Amino acid sequence: MDFRHPVRTLQWAIMQAAERDLNGLVVDPVSRTLSASDGKPVLCRPSQSQCAVVLFEQIWKAAELGMARGDADETVLAETVIVTGPAGDACVYVSTQLLYHVHAPNRRFFLDVSAQQMRPKCEAPVYEGRDTADLEALDFEAATALARVKGAAMHIGADDAARIARQLEQFAAEVREAAGCAPW
Repeated sequence: MDFRHPVRTLQWAIMQAAERDLNGLVVDPVSRTLSASDGKPVLCRPSQSQCAVVLFEQIWKAAELGMARGDADETVLAETVIVTGPAGDACVYVSTQLLYHVHAPNRRFFLDVSAQQMRPKCEAPVYEGRDTADLEALDFEAATALARVKGAAMHIGADDAARIARQLEQFAAEVREAAGCAPW
């Protein structure tokens, strides 16, 4: 299947995120003055200019997008749009549908954005909360480069992927040696 229409997808995602899906912003002076009788703060919608947007094509399995008809392993090439709001949350859209909303994106989320390989809805909870200590200890630029290698490796042949894996193992051995660590 082919669901590509980048302009429509981008316009829809930005509009939906700003008008409905992203978390609202607390406006302190207004909130104090106009707060509801239940004491909840008044929220305003973020403007489109306050949002960061990333668009890329991604291959998804039909089942990952909730498509029940046909072959669950059928692949779908569709635009994936990530809109990050000023409150720090992010929405992931595929074509013109909200796939999921991440309230407190972690490093894993941004590494997957960098690799242009987002996880399916059922795996979205890994994007909330703290990452592993090992991932957090890794320099962000190095982690980003590795995430991009992983993303690229998903789209190449097995022989080339094996070459990349061997090179990464060599780099890992050199890092362990330089740090004075014992081999695993």
